[in-house]
Amino acid sequence: IVFAEIGPEFLAFQLADAAMNELGFAREDIPYEAAFAAGCAHAVYRKRVGNRNRILPDFLIGAHAAANGHRILTRDGARYRAYFPTVEVIAPDTHP
Repeated sequence: IVFAEIGPEFLAFQLADAAMNELGFAREDIPYEAAFAAGCAHAVYRKRVGNRNRILPDFLIGAHAAANGHRILTRDGARYRAYFPTVEVIAPDTHP
């Protein structure tokens, strides 16, 4: 999911792949538990904010981090903290 979000910043798949490898990013399958939690969090979000539509991948990333004990680096720390309070969030409001 993260690869899909950053991929368009590169001119070719090979360049994106090389950058991810160079930075040491781990590649993991999304556990079913995380996919379920993401869907539930996204449903709560939709009920809270109505038609404002945050994309499901943001919730998949948060749930995956929660299920596997990962941290999240984001500019939108408040949303991740609201829906995934067990995840350590690294964001401008906490790490200026």
